[in-house]
Amino acid sequence: MSGNIQKLSVRLLKDGKTPEDSLRDGVTLENWAQIEGAKIALDTMGGGSPKWSKFLALSDDQKTRITNLTAYGLVFLQASCRWFAVSFGMGHVKLDPAAFEQDFGLKVVLNSVDPKQLKSADVRTPDENTLQRRSQTSRGSDQTAFSIDIERDIVRGIAGVPKNTTFAVRVAGSDALSMDRKMELGDLVQACTDALAMYQKADYKQDFAWIDQIKHEREKDVIEKLENALIAEMDAVLKGTASDAISLAFPIIYDPEKTNYLRFKGFRSLVDWPDLTFTNYLEALKERAKTDFTRDDFDKHTVHEVDDQGKDCGSKWKIKDCLVYETTLDKRTYVLSAGRWYCIDKNLADEVQKFFEAMHKFSMPAAQAGDNEEIYNARLKANEPDYLCLDRKLVRPTGASSPIEMCDFLTADKAVIHVKDKTSSSRLSHLFNQGTVSARVLILDGAARKKTREKVALVEAETKQTGFVDVIADEGQEFVPADFTIVFAVLAIGDTPKLPFFSLVTLRQAANDLKALGYKCSFAWIEKPPSPGKKATKKKGGTADAGDSEAGAEAA
Repeated sequence: MSGNIQKLSVRLLKDGKTPEDSLRDGVTLENWAQIEGAKIALDTMGGGSPKWSKFLALSDDQKTRITNLTAYGLVFLQASCRWFAVSFGMGHVKLDPAAFEQDFGLKVVLNSVDPKQLKSADVRTPDENTLQRRSQTSRGSDQTAFSIDIERDIVRGIAGVPKNTTFAVRVAGSDALSMDRKMELGDLVQACTDALAMYQKADYKQDFAWIDQIKHEREKDVIEKLENALIAEMDAVLKGTASDAISLAFPIIYDPEKTNYLRFKGFRSLVDWPDLTFTNYLEALKERAKTDFTRDDFDKHTVHEVDDQGKDCGSKWKIKDCLVYETTLDKRTYVLSAGRWYCIDKNLADEVQKFFEAMHKFSMPAAQAGDNEEIYNARLKANEPDYLCLDRKLVRPTGASSPIEMCDFLTADKAVIHVKDKTSSSRLSHLFNQGTVSARVLILDGAARKKTREKVALVEAETKQTGFVDVIADEGQEFVPADFTIVFAVLAIGDTPKLPFFSLVTLRQAANDLKALGYKCSFAWIEKPPSPGKKATKKKGGTADAGDSEAGAEAA
């Protein structure tokens, strides 16, 4: 193949879409004689001064010297009976993303790339605290170099070297395909033909079959159905129907030690809350005599950090970005997390649910209405002599930069119990991680075991409990993990509580890790009755948000 290396950015139009209805407003197409049937758009964007010119108070003469101008080109051509868009410069910003096949570029790359010559990966973990990262290597590597969790992560982009370098010498892709290919202008149709053939293959299933387990759902009609289902369920809950499928969680990593209150805005609420929960949101809606939940509520309600006077003092988020929801549509499981919908492979969803159902269940004393982890642990410490409370009794492992909590409770029959409120997947992930970390320390760090025994002895002296010091082997003694059961205990309201899908995945991983270490693993639901009639405290002098007609009104 002759010619120089050309960088191409290629998108595949959906069936039924034409070049004319694949463009944003203001773009004019014309026929292009260089390729039969092709169309082209060429223009220059900009023409104004950059925004920072105002900050610098530049004169009109100075502004004329720094005018922003950006050229772009778009070529639409047909290959193998399909339309393609090839963009140059900033041409891609003139395209309507809804008109193009999702993950076209990603699938081409996965089918064409040498699995041992990957150069970068864009990965997202779609939990309510969505983690996004780009990993790059200095030389071609296999997928293990990018630490991809195949049961929790979705890959949004891959770059690498193709197995067949006549197809391209470099490929990268997500929705668009970026390729470096030795070619001349006359080869452009053939390049698109080759890309389509690569897109239609299923070779990726040999090395990347797991890519289909969690897919970001971006089809507008599917998303509309899912959102309508969520809105309908929220409306039913507001009217009194029970549901354990909906919760609220911060869409970012939120510091639980913050003392700020939270206020739901967009419906003239004047009530402040200490925590972000769906129950609190419902109470706020009812306090304003809301009897239905609409699409307008879904789009406009927000959550704000406020001080003890009810004034904004930090971040704010859309309620739709804080909602965590699981549902089934057309026999497929979908998860809403941090404002995005994800479709879960049916086999994976069934596998993790069956694992949880088969997992040994540990019995724990019930909680009381209104209990959180701290209150529940304090009650057990005072009233349950069979449970030695080590909550907040921190131990620093050898060589560690910070101390850890070995467990919340220890029993004489060697149950190591970790307790957490069921408030978010992130807290549950912390729970499962805490259990596996402390389990490793107990095996590997004799000095840490000695420190733990010292903490146990102090608690025994304080509470007059006995028989716990020798549960954990001292430094220099043999520690037998098979004698211990690591228990993950979660406070939950309702007769049939459920863990979020990604929490189930993390729990299964933690349980398998503990089994590999030699431990037994168990799960406990701590039954917690609802809090009927519980209200948050209104702050005197609090004000509604500026968009409300009652702004400035004093709380009743």
